[in-house]
Amino acid sequence: MMEIVQIIDYDSMGSDWLNIAVGTAPFADIIWLRIKNRPVELVYAEAKRLKDALPEHRLILSEREEIAAILGYYGVQLGVNTWKEGIDTSLATGYSAHSVDEIIDNKATYYMLSPIFHTQKDYEVRPLGVQDVSGLGKDIYALGGIGTLNVRQLKGKGYKGVAGISFYREIKTLRDIVREL
Repeated sequence: MMEIVQIIDYDSMGSDWLNIAVGTAPFADIIWLRIKNRPVELVYAEAKRLKDALPEHRLILSEREEIAAILGYYGVQLGVNTWKEGIDTSLATGYSAHSVDEIIDNKATYYMLSPIFHTQKDYEVRPLGVQDVSGLGKDIYALGGIGTLNVRQLKGKGYKGVAGISFYREIKTLRDIVREL
């Protein structure tokens, strides 16, 4: 069964972000708090609020490995500009990749490959399309434009799961579909 990663985007979800996280937790295997370019004190305070609200859930924090480790998060999500060797090994380390080639030699614990499908952004987005990643032998989550209408296209392609920001709008139905895959 594929896993679901609900991305909680601090900037786009506004003051409702914590309610969305708590409301989606019963249907999401992992909750990723995507909070970037903010003062360390704010990131710590908000990451702690999430940990206090969902103490037993697998939680991921963007970029701030030291905060994730202190708060007992499951993992930290990094990208090309934040990836470094020597990450705290108590954390699962995620890497945000935009091509299969980026994944091949990288030593992360898991990967977010995006964008799979078209997604609305303030800049041009070129979807990768459904890639078969089964031969890579790595834990890869499909991200970008995924929803109830297209998630079935990922069946049998080697993905550990799916991730998305807008999942909260249809997460119950998405969970039912993913269980069938």
